[in-house]
Amino acid sequence: MIDGKKVVAWTPYGRVRTYSILIKYLERDVRRGLIDEVWAFMNTDPVGQEADIAYAHELAERFPWFHLKHRPEGADLGNLPKQRYTGLAYREMTDPNAVYLRLDDDVVYLHEAAIENLVRARLEMPAPTAIFPIIVNNAIVSHFLQLCGKIPTEWGEVKQYCMDPNGWANGPFAVKLHELLLDHIERGAVEDLYLYQDFPIAPGTQFSVSCFASLGSMYADLPHGPGVLVPDEEESFHTIHHPLATGAPNILRGNAVVSHWSFFPQHAFLNGSDLLGRYRDLADKAVAS
Repeated sequence: MIDGKKVVAWTPYGRVRTYSILIKYLERDVRRGLIDEVWAFMNTDPVGQEADIAYAHELAERFPWFHLKHRPEGADLGNLPKQRYTGLAYREMTDPNAVYLRLDDDVVYLHEAAIENLVRARLEMPAPTAIFPIIVNNAIVSHFLQLCGKIPTEWGEVKQYCMDPNGWANGPFAVKLHELLLDHIERGAVEDLYLYQDFPIAPGTQFSVSCFASLGSMYADLPHGPGVLVPDEEESFHTIHHPLATGAPNILRGNAVVSHWSFFPQHAFLNGSDLLGRYRDLADKAVAS
C-alpha cells in the first residue's frame, strides 16, 4: 500500500517474451511493499499462444499476489482485433480505495522510484483521468523530453502527436532511445532524464497508454455502470473522451521513468538488436537485489 491505498498493477497480457522481463520488476516492488496485487488480464488466443498462456498460469501458481483475470462471460465485440477487448478489464477495477497501474506487457523497465512517485502523483491530483510516467519510446513523451533537452533534436524532431513519424514509426529512432535509457540505467543516472516539471496533456489529445495510473473511485462511479467504459476502447476513453467530458487534462509526471519496448513499425529494427537482452539482464539484477 502507498498512503493507505491498495496498489494493483495490471497488464493486458499476451507475450511471455517481454512480460518475463516486466514481472521481475513487479516482483521487486511487491517485495518492497509498493504493489499489493498483480493482475494479468488474459487477452490471448487459445490456439497459437499456448506457451504464453502456460507461463501466466505458472506465475499464478508460484506467486500468491499474482492473479489471472478474464473477459466477462458472454463478452462479444464482434469481428474486432483482440486489442479491443482490453477495455472490458476495467469492470474489475471498481475498488474506490485502490490505485490501478496499467502496464503494457512489453514494458521492460521500471525505475525503482517509478511506482511510488506515480502513485503519489495520482493521489495528489485526483481530477485527471490518467497520470502518465515518462515512458521511454512514447511519441508525446519524446516530444517533451526533446523540449527539455533530454533527447537530441538531431535524431529527428518529434511533434506532440501520438503517431508522430519519428516518435512512433521510426525504428532507428527507437533504437537510439533505448540505448540512451540503458546507458543511463547502467551508469546509475536515470534521474538525469527526469523532466523539469509535470506537463498537462490537453483533453482530447490521444496518448499511447503503455503505462498510466488511474483511480478505482473513478471507475466505480461511471454513468453506464461500474467499470463500463463508453467508448469501450480504452485509449480513446482515457485520453480523448473522458478528459473532454470532465475538462481536466491528463498529466505527464516528470519524476517516474519506465520503458516501453516497441510499436509494430519499429519491430524489425529493435528485434535485430541486443537491447532486449540488456533489459533482461538488468531485470535479473533488479529482482535479485
